[in-house]
Amino acid sequence: MGNEIPAEIAATVLNSLKGGVVPRVGLEYITVGRRNEIAALLQDVAMIEKGGASFRFVVGKYGSGKTFLMHALRNHVLEKDFVVTDAELSVEKRFVGHRGQGLALYKELVHNMAIRSCPDSGALPIILDKWISTIENEVVQKGVLPKDEGFENEVSKRIFETTSAMQQQINGFDFGRVLQLYYEGRKNGDEEIQRSVFRWLYGEYRTKTEAKSELGVNLIVTDENWFEFIRLFTDFAIRAGYKGLYLCVDELSNIYEIPSKVGREYNYRKLLDIYNSIMQGKVKYMGILMSITKEALEDRTRGIYSYESLRTRLEDKVLTKDGIVPFRDMAAPIIRLAALNPGETYVLIEKLTKMHEAVYDYQSKLDHDDYIYFLKQQYAKAQNAEDMTVRDMIRNYITLLNLIQQNQNKPKQEIMNAQ
Repeated sequence: MGNEIPAEIAATVLNSLKGGVVPRVGLEYITVGRRNEIAALLQDVAMIEKGGASFRFVVGKYGSGKTFLMHALRNHVLEKDFVVTDAELSVEKRFVGHRGQGLALYKELVHNMAIRSCPDSGALPIILDKWISTIENEVVQKGVLPKDEGFENEVSKRIFETTSAMQQQINGFDFGRVLQLYYEGRKNGDEEIQRSVFRWLYGEYRTKTEAKSELGVNLIVTDENWFEFIRLFTDFAIRAGYKGLYLCVDELSNIYEIPSKVGREYNYRKLLDIYNSIMQGKVKYMGILMSITKEALEDRTRGIYSYESLRTRLEDKVLTKDGIVPFRDMAAPIIRLAALNPGETYVLIEKLTKMHEAVYDYQSKLDHDDYIYFLKQQYAKAQNAEDMTVRDMIRNYITLLNLIQQNQNKPKQEIMNAQ
C-alpha cells in the first residue's frame, strides 16, 4: 500500500468497524470531520503538558462517534509520551457501589495503563522500571558509575527523596513507602516483595491487616479513596519522566441506568468530587475524557442534570439567534457531537473503499456517482440526517464492499440495488 495504511492494520480496522466496535489502531487513516472538537481536545493536551488539568464530556447518541473520538485522542496522547488508561463503565464498574464497583473501576484503570512502547495495557511494571532507570541514569550523569561502591547508596538516596516528596499528598506516605519497597525488592532480587507491591498498587488487598503484614502499610485502595490513588499515579508518572496521565472513561450512560435513585446520586456525587478536583486546580498533569448520551446527561429525573450541583456546573450557556446556535464554546466542559454531514461521510466511504480494495486486492469499480447513490439510499432510510449514525453507515457500507468483492461476476449496480 506504499505510504498508505499497512495492509494488516487496514484489515484490523475493517474487521472492527464491521463488528460495530472502534479499532485501537489505524484511526488516523479514517478520521474525517470533527475538526473543531479535535482542536479543542488537543488544546487541552497542550495545557496538561504545562501542568494544567482538563475534564471533558463527549456527548452524542449511540453510534455517533464518541468512542472513536476518545480512541483517536488516546492514540495521540500516547505518542506525546503520556501514560494513558481507559475503562468502560458497566453494572460491575462504576464510580462507587455497595459491591465494590468503584474499586473494580480503579483496578481496570490501573491494569489498562499504557505508554508509547506498550500501547495496549499492562504498562505499570514498565513505568516503575523506567522510574528507577531514570534515577540511575541521573546518578551516572553525576559521575558515579554502577561499578562504583557508592552507586547503590546514591540511587537509594534519590529514590528516598522522590518518595518522601510524595508524602505531602493524601495517602502519599504509604504510596511512597510501597514504591521504596519495590526498589529495594528489585535491587535485592526479592520477587515476593515485588509481587506484593503490584498487588497493592492494583488494589488487590482485601484488608488493611493483610497489607500491614506483607508490606508494613496501613492503607489499601477502596471504593471511597480510589481516585486519590489515581492522583498519586499522576504525580508518579511525572516523576518517572512522562508528560502526564490521561484517562478515558466510556459508557458513562451506565450510571443513568442504575435503578436506585440513591445509587445514582452516590455516583453523581463521586463524579462531582472528581470534576471539582480537576477544575479547582487541585490536580496537575491530568486529563479526563468521558462519553455519555444526550439523554443520560440532560434527563432531570435520572441523568446527570438530576444532580443539581453537577447541572449548574455543566449546563450549556448557549447564545442563540432566532433559535439557531451560531457559535459553540469549544472550551466548555461539554463537547456535543453532531452527525457527520454528507460531504464528510462521502470522504469517509471513499477512504473505506480504497482500504477495502487494498486489503482484498481487487477493484470495486465504485465511483463518484456510486458513492452519491449509496448515501442517498442510506439517508432515505432515516427520518432525517441526524437519525443516521456513523456506526450504522459504516457497517452498511462495509457490507456492500464485501458483497461486491465476493460477487465480482455480478454488476455492481445489481448488488447496490439489493441493499
